[in-house]
Amino acid sequence: MNKETRQSILKKVISENNIENQSELIKCLEKENVRTTQSTISRDMRELNIIKSHNSSGRSYYRILDDYTSTEKKLTDEERLKNVIRETGVSLVQIEFINVLTVLPGNGQLLGVLIDSFRQSFSEIVACVAGDDTILILSKSKEDAEIVNDYFKQFVPEKK
Repeated sequence: MNKETRQSILKKVISENNIENQSELIKCLEKENVRTTQSTISRDMRELNIIKSHNSSGRSYYRILDDYTSTEKKLTDEERLKNVIRETGVSLVQIEFINVLTVLPGNGQLLGVLIDSFRQSFSEIVACVAGDDTILILSKSKEDAEIVNDYFKQFVPEKK
């Protein structure tokens, strides 16, 4: 099966079901005769801007970011990064030369990958470490971390 067909089926499955984790997703894809690895699904999810969101009862599920579904153009990694932070960002705190970005559970790894690809053009970011819902963004100095904080805080929703 080619990538385009697999991704089309993946979008359909995500749109029609409230899928809570990747093993459940893989089972749904197998019902659609899609046989693939978890790493391929993870790559597809990143390319399609599939994120984890929460419903009113607090349960998490995968969904496709609205900005991606409403346009045919390919988004850059920086545009994806901004969109995912806007959709899933919870808080951003600077501690000396580190920025701690907290996001909705299940979205840390995706953001870590996007930050890693974006940091090639953002010299103030040395590295990042991503968990399930927390990303540590490391800089060389406190001053560099302030620049990073100023950039990212414009996308993290303000608490009301």
